[in-house]
Amino acid sequence: MTTKTSARGQGDMNTADILEDTFTSWAEQRPDLDFDAMTLVLKMAAVVRQVTESVRDEFGELGITLSEFDVLATLRRRGKDSVLTPSHIAEVAMVKPSGLSHRLNQLEEAGLIERTSDPADRRSSLIRITPAGRRIVDRAVEILVARKNSYCSVLSDRQRQNLHSALDTLIAQGDS
Repeated sequence: MTTKTSARGQGDMNTADILEDTFTSWAEQRPDLDFDAMTLVLKMAAVVRQVTESVRDEFGELGITLSEFDVLATLRRRGKDSVLTPSHIAEVAMVKPSGLSHRLNQLEEAGLIERTSDPADRRSSLIRITPAGRRIVDRAVEILVARKNSYCSVLSDRQRQNLHSALDTLIAQGDS
């Protein structure tokens, strides 16, 4: 049987309990600060973590990691015969180019991408998804969409619209 312990004790706490403890503790320790925005961002991070963890194992069964999925998905979204440079993949997948090299090596070794020299830039390469990579990423995106749809099914249409609007506003703010 799982039991919760005191707010600052150790034990099996769910995400909502952990977040509430964090917000309450900070408010007690620093009543001079407004933690509302921090609360929102931590809640968003918790949602992303929960959804991400829900697909991690199934992606592993497909032989890819979440970060490798990002690369494959970036290539797949561009169409069957698309070819992208590593710098473009890094930008669109929102990763640093230095963090992309290992992923590309792993995907190439697994036969999920092909890498060729870029005739326009000897220092760069061109990346293309293979038919095996397409099959893997198509299955992975089906899993991802199903999990996210299931996760968000508790929201009404109005709640979804409001959340979309609020998040779009925050994203635009971060881009400015």
